[in-house]
Amino acid sequence: MNASAPNDNLRQQAERALQTGDFAASARLYEQLLPDISPAAGTEDADTLTARVQYALALYGLADYPAGETQLRHVLHGQQQLLGLDHPDTLTTMARLADNLGEQDRWTEAGELARTAVERATTVLGAEHPAALTCRLTLAWVQYHTVPHESEESIRATVRDIVAVHGDGHRDAWAARHLLIETLCALHQTDEAESEAHALIALREERQGAEHPHTLRARADLALVLYTAGQADQARALIDEVAETSNRVLGGDHPYTAGIHATRSTIAA
Repeated sequence: MNASAPNDNLRQQAERALQTGDFAASARLYEQLLPDISPAAGTEDADTLTARVQYALALYGLADYPAGETQLRHVLHGQQQLLGLDHPDTLTTMARLADNLGEQDRWTEAGELARTAVERATTVLGAEHPAALTCRLTLAWVQYHTVPHESEESIRATVRDIVAVHGDGHRDAWAARHLLIETLCALHQTDEAESEAHALIALREERQGAEHPHTLRARADLALVLYTAGQADQARALIDEVAETSNRVLGGDHPYTAGIHATRSTIAA
């Protein structure tokens, strides 16, 4: 990647937009910053590949999974060539790609990729290496969606290890807690799910703000937990408030708003 000041500034803007949850702005900036993928161009440098991962995360936030998959497959090939099969960055990209495939309901592919990433990361780096933890989180997420009643132990272990290594302020810790809440709700362990949901909302509000897309999603999750626990009136009041905020802040066509409205429809049924 050209290291000129204008490009550095553009990248900082793109990263800032991604962190604040403005996925559309981040994606537009990365699209300006990054060259089109060209097989004839050869392997890109590590810095450019890292920027492409961030671009893929912005596309993930917009639910543009096919475009994100294209970026991640390009990155994975480049990292394998440049860094090797077992480098932490390569393994983390494998996990990101498995996440993407799962979102496209390609669970067999996602599971195979996530298991390979976990096996390599655990063998080469150790089960508590940050890259291994990211891979384990992805595999636990795939297991939740494919064998939910067999996934609780794996998810709890992943949450415990991520928090032990990173603390509560890391994005993987938040994602792991989100997955645990979903699992507990599905298993009707609603008291613990509600407690975890309140804790996660507090963390996200403190670190990301009350109107960040991930905070709004966490509040929608709490509404679903309350509904599952039989607190229908409280759940409806909360999801109505979250839906109104999401419409106002993110817009009615934002993927997170659509997800919140889907939760609202479930609660209203």
